[in-house]
Amino acid sequence: MINSYEELVETTISATTDIEDFENIQVGRGGIYEHALFTKSGEKVATTSGGYKIHYRRESDQQFMAYLTNEVVFEDGSGTIRVAGWIDLGSLLSGDWAYYPSVGTSGRYLGQTGFMAWRPYDLGKVEGADVKLIMFASAE
Repeated sequence: MINSYEELVETTISATTDIEDFENIQVGRGGIYEHALFTKSGEKVATTSGGYKIHYRRESDQQFMAYLTNEVVFEDGSGTIRVAGWIDLGSLLSGDWAYYPSVGTSGRYLGQTGFMAWRPYDLGKVEGADVKLIMFASAE
């Protein structure tokens, strides 16, 4: 069984960050947020909340690496999903998708694994993002 949400639009409910300039990122900076996920037709699917922190600058290509944690709570009460993983900020600033491992933590998603894909419209300038959330039933 696959639970697939592929053309979601993310909007910001609240967000705080101590990154003042996305052209001058620094290790140790980060933020917290709460977002809403909507279908293209405008139906609210879920609320997400979490945070991220920049932990280091990768030596091989000088990209900043941040760790993100995120909880997805579905509006229909069907369950929750935990998302966590590393962000290559250089890829996000160039408009690439970021993929994060996801694990179902309650309801119909409990025991499922999958991923969340996230692509911001213009990181640090324009709020919002395209989101895909794909969860797979565990093999028994």
